Order: sequence, then structure tokens, then C-alpha cells
Amino acid sequence: MARAEGLALSAWDVLGGGKVRTDAEEQRRRETGENGRTTFTPDWERSEEERKVCLVLEEIAKEVGAESITSGALWWLSMISNSQVY
Repeated sequence: MARAEGLALSAWDVLGGGKVRTDAEEQRRRETGENGRTTFTPDWERSEEERKVCLVLEEIAKEVGAESITSGALWWLSMISNSQVY
């Protein structure tokens, strides 16, 4: 329907509300007291499930030569978006 109407689809919350980060980045934030976003939840640290997702994103970033895992996440989204929009 979107294609027939000439509409574009957009992913929501692609970068996980600021929780897409490496283990090293999270440790640095703990040590410096910088922490992270607390807009939607008071817990700025990632859950174990979110951490596992970030580890996969880190591998994707390495494979595509991205400098950060957020760049890798956006690359992955662009690849699946182009092939799975009907």
C-alpha cells in the first residue's frame, strides 16, 4: 500500500534510545560519571539483552568498516530497508 501511494517507511528508535554503545563506552561512562540518557527510563545502563544486541552490532560495524556501532546499525537498517519494503 505504501509503495502504491508513494509513501516512504521509516524505522522508529533505530539507535535504541541511546543504549547502542560498546562495553568500553559504557565502562568509560561509569568511570567518569557521565552516565547516559534517562529521558525514558531512570536506568541508563543497558540490559543484558541490549548488550547482546550491541555485541552483534559491533561485529557488523567491523565487517562493513564503520567507525562506530551506531554507524553499523544505520548501515544494517539501510540494507534491510531496501530489500524488505514491499
